[in-house]
Amino acid sequence: MPQFSSGHNNTALTASLLESWNEDGFLILRNFFEPTVVAQINRLVDHLWSSRTADSNKLIIDTYLNSPQCKRVPFRSVTKEVRESPYKLNDLYLEYDEVRHIVLHAELTRIISLLLQGTPLVINTLNFEFGSQQDDHVDTFYMPPKKSNCMLATWIALEPITADSGPIRYYPKSHKIPPYLFSNGKTNAIASELPSFNNYMQRELEERNIEAKTFTAESGDIFIWHAQLLHGGTPIMTPSKTRKSLVTHYFRKAEYRHLFWRLKKVHRNAYYYKRPHQS
Repeated sequence: MPQFSSGHNNTALTASLLESWNEDGFLILRNFFEPTVVAQINRLVDHLWSSRTADSNKLIIDTYLNSPQCKRVPFRSVTKEVRESPYKLNDLYLEYDEVRHIVLHAELTRIISLLLQGTPLVINTLNFEFGSQQDDHVDTFYMPPKKSNCMLATWIALEPITADSGPIRYYPKSHKIPPYLFSNGKTNAIASELPSFNNYMQRELEERNIEAKTFTAESGDIFIWHAQLLHGGTPIMTPSKTRKSLVTHYFRKAEYRHLFWRLKKVHRNAYYYKRPHQS
């Protein structure tokens, strides 16, 4: 399993790990963020929950994930009980410098730049406090990049993640499977056609002898995956067990130069996409 241990003064990403990225479709960065950095994000989330009813709150939340009650609503409209079930708090990067500086941390940006072969552009962030339990999918279902494969995602553990809290499930080397095209001729998912996608992927996985793995983590670890890596969320075995995490998706800045007024610089060779919050 490709892993890279990083600390504040460690800036080495070896050629063998870059080779592993191309071969396996993911990287694991152990001990990347110090506890103080992780605590900063957890404090922010706590503060946002306690102050959520403010009229100025622009944030959008997906509530009761993977249940019939799942709904996307303004964060300021939810009750505190919503926090006790799986939810997704969208796009903190649009509002908060501390999130932007973590997901575009200088060393992390350098690594992502190598993997993308270009300057990274943050296009969304997702905060979770419980496992997503999401069905297996590829991210190009929802956000295909303008140039094939020029997108990746990072997942930052904001606390220790154990097997009973619904960790990530992923399929090494599945990024090499030819992308499934829906009837629209694209990778954008069509809900009614997902059974056909699942059948296709199951055949491909069996032919390639690819088996699912799960990612348990310590606080501050990072999991990075390729745009076409098949992944999902495992069931939460202990309902009260949290799985605090921050997910970020990145495109390449080069493909969005024509939207220059939306490209906001955080530091050298690190940008985010400034846009309205989701409806």
